[in-house]
Amino acid sequence: MEQLQQFFQDKTVHTLLDVGTGSGDFITVLKKTFKDAKFTGIDPDKPSLEEAAKIHPDAKFRSMTGERLDFPDSTFDAASISMAMHHLPDVQQTLNEMKRVVKPGGWLIINELFSDNLNPAQEVHKSMHHFRSTVDRLNGVCHNKTFSRAEILEQIEKAGLETCTTFNQNKALVEPSPEEIAERKDKLTEMLGQIKDKPEYHALKKQIPEIEYALQRHGFQMATRVVVIVQVKKD
Repeated sequence: MEQLQQFFQDKTVHTLLDVGTGSGDFITVLKKTFKDAKFTGIDPDKPSLEEAAKIHPDAKFRSMTGERLDFPDSTFDAASISMAMHHLPDVQQTLNEMKRVVKPGGWLIINELFSDNLNPAQEVHKSMHHFRSTVDRLNGVCHNKTFSRAEILEQIEKAGLETCTTFNQNKALVEPSPEEIAERKDKLTEMLGQIKDKPEYHALKKQIPEIEYALQRHGFQMATRVVVIVQVKKD
């Protein structure tokens, strides 16, 4: 992220907490900006943390939720959350916890995909994501539909956080091959099998050929993400 590097080029970050780190994908991105920082990643999913530890043996990983961060106040120079806000049971509590564990004058970095003003290829991604999130919710997993860009900024403002800067990020359009389309269709069908006894099964089943057609017609592009940088101020 070139904009991230430019923003932090004259700022010092020695320690950074990545909330909802999963397999550590965002730590990979952050290392390009914070080359000398020490990273800690947290996530409730232990298999993902095991994968993250293999990719980033120099980082620390702990199993916990964003709503209850087991760190003292003012521990880190910065905290981040990427592509995970829509997975949170309590967005406000998590943002408050991130603010608590960051030092005064430190930073929060929020990277989240949004659901509005998307092109047709990005709408394909949104449809696939919402398909998966619906299956997860039916299985008792907290996985919400994505927020609009305005809703993301509203959540941040509601937490009493003052935005320093925002910018959008896009990935390139992909024109999938017939084999890749078939593979994505198979994954959707596999997910659908998890809820074959649910009343929502048949409605979701109808979405699979619709998504397949949209993939063929428009291709695939990840939904646009907004990156929000906040400086932490404490009373």
